[in-house]
Amino acid sequence: MKIHRAYKFRMYPTKGQEVLIHKTFGCTRFIYNYCLDLKRNNKYLTKFDLMKELPKLKKEYSFLKEVDSCSLQNAITDLMVSFDKQEKEFGGHPKFKKKGEKESFRTSFVTSSYKGTIYENIKVDLKRRVIELPKLKEVKIRGYRNLNNLPGRILNATIKEVGTRFYVSICVEEEIELPGRKNNQAVGIDIGVKNLVVTSNKEYYGNPRYLEKYERKIKRLQQELSRKIKGSKNYIKCKKKIEEVYRKLKNARKKMVEAIVSNITQNYDIIIAENLQVKKMLEKKNNHKSLRKEITNATFSEIIRILKYKCNWLNKKFIQVNSYYPSSQICSRCGNKNEEMKDIRIREYYCSKCGLEIERDYNASINILNEGLKSYNN
Repeated sequence: MKIHRAYKFRMYPTKGQEVLIHKTFGCTRFIYNYCLDLKRNNKYLTKFDLMKELPKLKKEYSFLKEVDSCSLQNAITDLMVSFDKQEKEFGGHPKFKKKGEKESFRTSFVTSSYKGTIYENIKVDLKRRVIELPKLKEVKIRGYRNLNNLPGRILNATIKEVGTRFYVSICVEEEIELPGRKNNQAVGIDIGVKNLVVTSNKEYYGNPRYLEKYERKIKRLQQELSRKIKGSKNYIKCKKKIEEVYRKLKNARKKMVEAIVSNITQNYDIIIAENLQVKKMLEKKNNHKSLRKEITNATFSEIIRILKYKCNWLNKKFIQVNSYYPSSQICSRCGNKNEEMKDIRIREYYCSKCGLEIERDYNASINILNEGLKSYNN
C-alpha cells in the first residue's frame, strides 16, 4: 500500500539563507494575492490562465527571479485548491495573505538527467544532517536520529517559520505492508470535554487543559504587543514571542493526542467513534462562550483526523456513527431514552426504567460501540 507521509525537521539556516527564505515568503504571498485579485474580477480564470501570468510578472518585477520558481507555481496551486474547497462548501472564500501570518512556501521535487547524470533539486542527507533545497543550497537540519535515509520517493518540501524557528516538512510517497489484525476486538470511544476520550472498556483519558497553562502568558504578551508601534522591531520581537508560546501549546496538545490514539490503535482492531460536527458545535447559540473555548481546547477534530489515518496505515477498521445519534441519552442496558441528559452538566446517567446508574461518558461509549457494530455486521 502506498501512503504519503511527512517528515518534519528543524532547519538552521545561515543569515543569508534566512534573507532568501523571507524573500520567498514575500514573493509567494505577492503571487497568491495578485492571482486572487484576478480571480475576484474574473471567476472563470483557470489554473493554466494564472500560470501564464508568471512570465509577464517576472519581467515586470525582477525580484521574482531571485526565488525558486516552483514555490511561485505552488502558490497558484494552493489558491485554486482554496477555490475548489469553497465550491464544495468545505471552506469560505479565499482571503488575501498578510505579512507575518502563517509564513510558508512549498517547492516541488524535480529530477532530470544529463549525459547519464541524474540531477535532483531536493536532496536529504541524514548522515551529514543537511538538506539541499532550490536556491538555498545546503541547510543544516535536526530530527529523526534513528533514520539513515528517508524511505520512499520525495514529492515536495514545505518551509515554515514558527516564532524564531524554521522547519521543513518533506512529503514522501512510501510503500508499507499492512499488518495483520491481532484480535478483532472492538471498542467504542466517546470524545468529550471533561475527559478527552472514554472507551467502552472503561478507560479514561483525561483532559490536561493545556490552554489554561499558557493563557496568562499569551494574554500578557498580547497586552505588551498592543502598546508597541505596529511594524517596529520591538513589535516584531513581541509577536515572535507570542508565536513561540503558541508553538509550545500546539506541540503539547499534539503529543497528548498522539499518545491517546497510539494506545487505542495498538489494543483494538475495530474502533468506533461519533461523527462529530465541531464547526456546528462552535456555532450553536445555546453553547456558552466558555464551552466553545473548551471544545476548541479539547482538539476533537485532531483526535478524529489522526485516528482515521492511523487506522488506515495499521489495517484497522474505523467506523463513525451518525452525528445525530443520541448516545448520551440512551440507556446502554435497556435502550430507554432519557432526554434530561441533553444537559451536559448532568454527569451521572440514571435510567427510570431499569434503574441503571452509570457515568455519563462511559454509558455513551457503550452505545457508540453497539451502534457501530450494527453497521459493521451488516
